[in-house]
Amino acid sequence: MAGSAPAYAGVVIDLDGVCYRGDAAIDGSRAAVTALRDAGIGVMFATNNATRTPEQSADKLAHLGFDVAPDDIMTSAVAAAALLEPGDRCMVIGMHGLRAAVTDRGCELADDPAQTDVVLTGLDRDLTYDKLVRGTRALLAGARFVASNADRSFPDADGISPGAGVIMVALETATGRAAQVAGKPEPTLFETAASRLPDGRLLMIGDRVETDIAGAAALGWDTGLVLTGITGADQARDADPAPTYVADDLAALVRDLLDSHA
Repeated sequence: MAGSAPAYAGVVIDLDGVCYRGDAAIDGSRAAVTALRDAGIGVMFATNNATRTPEQSADKLAHLGFDVAPDDIMTSAVAAAALLEPGDRCMVIGMHGLRAAVTDRGCELADDPAQTDVVLTGLDRDLTYDKLVRGTRALLAGARFVASNADRSFPDADGISPGAGVIMVALETATGRAAQVAGKPEPTLFETAASRLPDGRLLMIGDRVETDIAGAAALGWDTGLVLTGITGADQARDADPAPTYVADDLAALVRDLLDSHA
């Protein structure tokens, strides 16, 4: 790539199912990120995972051998918090990353349905029926309904696990209310990540057609689908919108991309 102009000014990369699964880096993903940067292409990460803060996500990536700063990572928790007003009393059904984003926004954490302005959902590994009851009653009392993301599932270390969207849908079903979704495929995450990249042509790389690919395509970006996460080869062939690129993994996609513009 020495002396050649990159095809893209920047690339936005998903994390779960693209860079790692569970606590293990996907083979070749670290070298792929390094290769993009060495080619003069800006790199940002955008994840619907709201369980961690950007700092925690950067720490995890560092543990896996990636060189990534917190400012290189946009999460759906941060995007969701941006939809709140400072001072809102927010009932969070989620984990530390979501609660931290809410308090960083200047909002108050709430438990009482009668004293709640917003119900905010994310993935909650400690979900209880009582949390669903309190969320339902707060929404029926008129609280706003915001979801960090609507992902039905996500790729975990040992298989596919239920995602934050399962909790969102439970409350939608109980109340007849529709959540305002902050994460992919909605534009907030993409646009915020893009604001931290050089001006020019952008590429989104992800593992899920209905979020990564559909959301980026709606903004006019090129898209790359890798088959190490949620979407399989059969689904990729039938995808609408069709990804610009499909590859077995991030390493293969980046290698083909850079080779084609060498």
